[in-house]
Amino acid sequence: MREGYGLPLPKAGKWREIINTDAIDYGGSGVGNNGVVIATPDGDGRAHASLRLPPLATLMLELVEEA
Repeated sequence: MREGYGLPLPKAGKWREIINTDAIDYGGSGVGNNGVVIATPDGDGRAHASLRLPPLATLMLELVEEA
């Protein structure tokens, strides 16, 4: 697991985990971001999020609220 993994995103705002293959529902260990990731603008005007990245898993995010 990687804690505080930096991820660039196309827009700042609230992102929802729509798929986390490490979720208990899929037989994983349940490591994730409690369903939500917040992306903030950085100094270059791009969006960036810090998240918990599960080992050997895939995360899929969906923008639910722009900042």
